[in-house]
Amino acid sequence: MYSLYKNNYNNFLHYIHKVYQIKKLFLYIFFLFFATSSHISASWVIINDDGTTDIYIQKETKPYKIKEDKKKPTINITKNLKSKSSKKVIYLTFDDGPLLGSNNIITVLQEENVEATMFMVGKHIQKSKSRKKIFQRALNEPLILVANHTYSHANGRYKHFYSNSERVLLDIQHMDDILFENDPKYLMAYCRLAGRNVFRLPSIKRDDYGIKNESEAYNALWDAGYHIYGWDYQWSYNPKNGEIYKSPYELAQVIERIHKKGKTRTKGKFILLMHDFSFRDKFDGKEILRTLIQELKYLGWKFKTLTSY
Repeated sequence: MYSLYKNNYNNFLHYIHKVYQIKKLFLYIFFLFFATSSHISASWVIINDDGTTDIYIQKETKPYKIKEDKKKPTINITKNLKSKSSKKVIYLTFDDGPLLGSNNIITVLQEENVEATMFMVGKHIQKSKSRKKIFQRALNEPLILVANHTYSHANGRYKHFYSNSERVLLDIQHMDDILFENDPKYLMAYCRLAGRNVFRLPSIKRDDYGIKNESEAYNALWDAGYHIYGWDYQWSYNPKNGEIYKSPYELAQVIERIHKKGKTRTKGKFILLMHDFSFRDKFDGKEILRTLIQELKYLGWKFKTLTSY
């Protein structure tokens, strides 16, 4: 009786073992098929000793592709904007020199034979012998009007600077002394304020938009005989390094549209503000300025210094 019971028990265990093996094989086949489906890149099926299963599935991901650095072709977007008007004068003005970039500006103006105004800062001139040479080179160039852009550039403290009319006048006169000493033909009338888009001319009186309580300083300069020139548009740049934002073609388009809408201070005349340090070699300054000038020539603009404004 005992032997019969033992044999039956062994047979039962053997049966259970067979079922367990079949289950493992079935689960393996099933998950193998599941892992090779189109939505799965890899999976792991772990059958534990107690018959339970753990499934680890990795979803398919698209391979990362390195973006090719494809340079966009240079497109002249001003070709369809050429104006029929011949009464268009642009005044290229460059601020804050002499700096790195000033020599590039002078060279391009000579090569393109166009006039421009360079507003220079006294303390920049006196900083080094090389800066003085740049200053003198600009003075010796008939195409260029060198004008007053203050001595200190307000030391970057504009509100404090313009809060005292006498301080502003003395600073401008200090720069005048440098110009008189180096340029016998210097005309005192032409100046531009540091950090302010202000006009004080016989036909234009305009304060910088949104800035209050500084008119007294501007008027003091006017009363002393100075003509103050602001601008119609600035070629904007990154303040951290001086790199300009718009391409020469985009800028030429903006200039043409502002002119056509009659948005300049004087009809048919456009004052463009730029900064010397934007035309350094690191930014390919010569080529950028040359391209702008050639585009403006194509669009029919004439170039003058502010003596004819």
